[in-house]
Amino acid sequence: MRVRARRLGTASGGRGVVVAMDDITDELQTERVLAWGEMARQVAHEVKNPLTPIKLSIQHIRRARKDRRADFDDILVKNVDAILGEIERLAGIAQSFSKYGAPGGEDEIPVGQVYLHEIVDDVMALYGGGSSTIALFEQEIALDLPPVRARASELKEVLINLLENARVAVTEGGIVRILGNQINGRVVLAVVDDGTGIPEELLPRIFEPQFSTRSTGAGLGLPIVKRIVESWGGTVEVDSATGQGTTVSVFLSLWTGTSDTEVG
Repeated sequence: MRVRARRLGTASGGRGVVVAMDDITDELQTERVLAWGEMARQVAHEVKNPLTPIKLSIQHIRRARKDRRADFDDILVKNVDAILGEIERLAGIAQSFSKYGAPGGEDEIPVGQVYLHEIVDDVMALYGGGSSTIALFEQEIALDLPPVRARASELKEVLINLLENARVAVTEGGIVRILGNQINGRVVLAVVDDGTGIPEELLPRIFEPQFSTRSTGAGLGLPIVKRIVESWGGTVEVDSATGQGTTVSVFLSLWTGTSDTEVG
C-alpha cells in the first residue's frame, strides 16, 4: 500500500488533510518477477562460464590419451586438478550467489593481497589445455607487477567473464590478448579482442544489468565484473568500435597491507 498525504487550507482559515491510498500489489509483484528473472539470467551466466574450461581440460585429456603421450599421467593430474577447481567454483556460485547483489558484505572474504600473474596463469592453464577452433589466447603480463588489492577467487571470475565475452565476439582464428601493466600507480588488467566490436550508441548501456549485446561479445558478464571490481575499490573501462574489436580494462589499486577488516 502506498500512502500519500497533502495539507489543504480553506478561505475561512480551516485546515485539513487529504489522504490517498493506492494498492501497489501488482506493481510490487512485477518488480519481484523482474528481479528474479534478472537473478536467473545472472546465475545461468555464471554457471556456464566454468563449463568451458572443464570441457577444454577433458578434451586435452582425451587427446593426450589418443596420442599415447609419454607425459599422460602429468597431463591427467594437472587437468583433473583444474576440473576439480572449477567444480568447487560452481559450488561456491550455487551457495553464495548473493555476493553479486551486494559484494563486500559480511559473509565476504576480506580483500587481500593478490598477484595478477598467478591469476592469469591459473586461468590460462584452463583455457590453454584444450583445443579451440575459434580463438587464440595470448598473454603479456609484466613480470615485476606489484600485488593488487582484490579477492583472488573473484579476480579469477572477472578474468573468465572477460575471456568468455571476448571468445564469443571473435570470428574463427581471432586473437584474444591478456595484458598486464602498471600505469599511474595502478595495475591494469586488459582483455583485448579483434572481434566485431560494440556500436558507439550501445556503449553507454553495456553495464546495465538488463541490457545485453551478446552478439557483440558484451553480455551479462560486464555488469557482474563492474560490481565485483568496484567492491575492491577498482574501476572498469571499455573501449570499442564496430569492426575494430574491444578492450576491457580493469584498474586495480596496489596492495598497501590493509585488509577490509583493518579498514573497518
